[in-house]
Parts: sequence; structure tokens; C-alpha cells
Amino acid sequence: MGTLPAPQNLAEFENQAEKKLKGTLVWDYIILTTGDRLANDDSFAAFKRYRFQPRIFSAGPQCSLNTTILGQPISMPIGIAPTVAWKYFNQHGATIPGRAAARAGTVMVLGSVGHTTLDELAAAVPKDTLLWMQIYLFRDKRNTLNIVRNAERRGFRALVVTVDSPVARLKAKSYEGVLEFDKVEAPNPWMKYLDGKRRDGTLGLRDIWAGPGLRETYCFADWEDLRWLKSQTKLPIVLKGVLSADSARRAAGFGVSGIIVSAHGGRQLDGVPAPLDALPDVVNAVKGTNIEVYMDGGIRTGNDVVKALALGARAVFIGRPAIYGAAVDGEEGVYRVLKILEKELSISMALCGCSSLSEIDRSIVKHETEFHPKL
Repeated sequence: MGTLPAPQNLAEFENQAEKKLKGTLVWDYIILTTGDRLANDDSFAAFKRYRFQPRIFSAGPQCSLNTTILGQPISMPIGIAPTVAWKYFNQHGATIPGRAAARAGTVMVLGSVGHTTLDELAAAVPKDTLLWMQIYLFRDKRNTLNIVRNAERRGFRALVVTVDSPVARLKAKSYEGVLEFDKVEAPNPWMKYLDGKRRDGTLGLRDIWAGPGLRETYCFADWEDLRWLKSQTKLPIVLKGVLSADSARRAAGFGVSGIIVSAHGGRQLDGVPAPLDALPDVVNAVKGTNIEVYMDGGIRTGNDVVKALALGARAVFIGRPAIYGAAVDGEEGVYRVLKILEKELSISMALCGCSSLSEIDRSIVKHETEFHPKL
């Protein structure tokens, strides 16, 4: 990291990553959003709309952050979300966050639109590392099954189905330039079939987002496609990108095991509610079922994590903060991002009067309008 001091919080990691990468197409890709950035910006603003109402004489000297997701133990309720960008910092790609997650004792979700294969990741991390696999319901079901079967073979523990991308959203003007930096030397390994034919040769980012892969990734999947996927595997299925109670209730009827309340990092439909604002409705919609609800979007501090858990999330996932960590200091950077959040979470819990995650509930946070009704 040269002469720069070691980052002490996620904001400092972001600042150092920006100093290192600003002006490059890699940085343009990382910060890319859609429209007027409403979804992106409100994901952060939502956390400021909630205030703590701490309990007194409640916290003990020991704070436990251990929990489970889908019955699988993790050391903290913070995981790494799926993203494409790992290969752009280091030739080892997604093995960087995979190893960091393993060291921290938490989960990583491998993205299917990326450059690291299941085999590469599984070979690079300890056998007991908790890995989930993100997929799209591709137009050609053979592409979906190829990923599912490999995930089963390699011991991945869940499938995360991104459901908020039936079409590719128009993005910033810099997007065309961003497409150019993904070289064919780092081909996407997942799409075996394009336009009904077995793929021949490499497939770079431009092919995925602006070529034949576009028709595979962005396609109009429906509930019957989800039913088909459910029939093809015994792995639990988590839907990523749910923002409404109605969709959550319908998902429950199709036997999904989890939901990630997410606005896709502000990279799809602009103007959707902040995930934190949508979270309570989704949680209430599946109350009484076995569905676990998680959240991503806007998490930057331990306070943010507590607020999300208080509003009903079982765990949260981070995307860009982990990328900033990788950009600054590779695997060690990602690990430190996780450990900083872990430490901040334990301090925030203690200050709120909570000694365990089970003690975090709706009573310790209130929306600002409850204190200032005219807001």
C-alpha cells in the first residue's frame, strides 16, 4: 500500500481504492450505476433515516456474532456478494475474496458472469469454506444446468438466483468504454451455449453485455422457470433482487429457502426503494415460513449492519466494499474489510445493549419520522 496509512474503516478503503484506480476503466466499471443514481444514493441515505434507541444495563462483556444461514454456521452475519470485478485487480480473480471469506469464517457468493470457475475457486480455499453460487435463469437451460451440476459436484451449499434483470438497463456513457477493458484472455467460463449452439472460443465482457451473451443473461424468465430449477436440484434456492412483499409471498409458494433484498447496487432499475426501506415489508410477507431474508446495498459500517438486522435481515452481504479491499491490498484487503465490519458490529451491538444477534430486534431502531413527525 506504499506510504498510505492502513485504512481504518470502509470509507478509507474506498478513498484509497479511488486514488489508485480513478481515471481507469476499472474504476468506471466499479462505480457504474443507472439513471440519475436514485437507487444507488438512496441505498445509503436510507440508513440515515433510522435512529437507535439503545437499551441500558443490558450488554455483557462478551458479544457473540455467530449465526447460521440456511443451517450453515458463519462467524458473523456478513457475507460477500457476487460480483464480476475480481479479475481486474489480480490474476487470481474470485479466489481472493474466497480465501478472505474462509479466513473470516463467513460465506462468499461466486458470480456466474465472471472469470473464475467453480473448480478454480474450490481448489483455492479450504474444503470447509462456505460457498454459494449465483446464477441467472439463462435462456438456454443447458447453461443453467451446467453451473448447477458443477456447483453440486464442488460442494457449493446454495444457489443464488438473480431475478431483477430481465433486460439490460441503459447505463452511463462510459459503459461503452468499460466494455473494452475486458480482454478475451479472461473469458467467461460459464456460457457453454449461445443462440442454441455450443460456444466455440472465448467470451469477453463485451460479448456478455453487448453481444450474444446478452440474450442469454438478460432474458424473460418466469415463475415456471423457477419451478423447473427447483425440480433439477436439491440445493436450497435464494432469490436475489426481491423488493416487494407480493414477490416475496409468491416466492414462498415456490419453495425458495431465502431472499436477498437488493437493488443490484443501483445498476438496474433506477428509482426502486432502498433495500433497507423495502426490508420490513419483505420480512413481514414471509413471516411464519422458513424463508430467511438477507439484504445488500449501502452497508458501510457496523451501525448499518445492526440497523439491517433490527429490521429483520438474518445477514447482510457486501459487494463494492469487498472490491475496494481487493483493489487496495488483495486478499488481505478483503479480509480486513470483513474484520473491520465485524469489530464495528460488536461495538455497535454493545452500545445498543445487545450481547448476541438474537437480542437485536425492531425495538432498538426507529424511523426518524417517529421522532420528528413532520419529516
